[in-house]
Amino acid sequence: MTLDIHDRVAAPAIFPAMTDTSKRSRRWITYAACGWAVLFAAPHTWWALGIPAGFPGGEANHQLMMTSAWRYIYDVIVIIMSALAILIALSLLRPPEQVVRRWVPYTAAWIACSMLTLRGLAGLVVDGTSDPVWWPTFLLGGILLGAVAWLARIPKADGSTAQ
Repeated sequence: MTLDIHDRVAAPAIFPAMTDTSKRSRRWITYAACGWAVLFAAPHTWWALGIPAGFPGGEANHQLMMTSAWRYIYDVIVIIMSALAILIALSLLRPPEQVVRRWVPYTAAWIACSMLTLRGLAGLVVDGTSDPVWWPTFLLGGILLGAVAWLARIPKADGSTAQ
């Protein structure tokens, strides 16, 4: 007799039943985080390609900043981290028993949440209403990745949650 993955899951005994609404909400929050990561990577992609559209400080600032290698490397790193955010969010959407070392994406999601939220709040304090684009973007990304991590918690047998 062979066992498939559904035979190995003790879901009814351990996990409280998720309603279709909560599954749908979790899925859409995860997809929103993935969409945020794509939209966050997009300007860094075109800036790295030499297109100054939307660059803070305008075209002159873009030309000044992009003459140094560190800015190009920074944009490439941001693009890679955005791709990782997508992979992290999607891996946490999968059932816990299907993700080996699930604590890795779970921890990464909380770290990303913390860093993006702090950057967003710092931008709010420093820039206030003079920057209506970037600090809210960072804050939204932090909130979305925090929601993904929060919803990915694994319930313990006693009903509490832990990772």
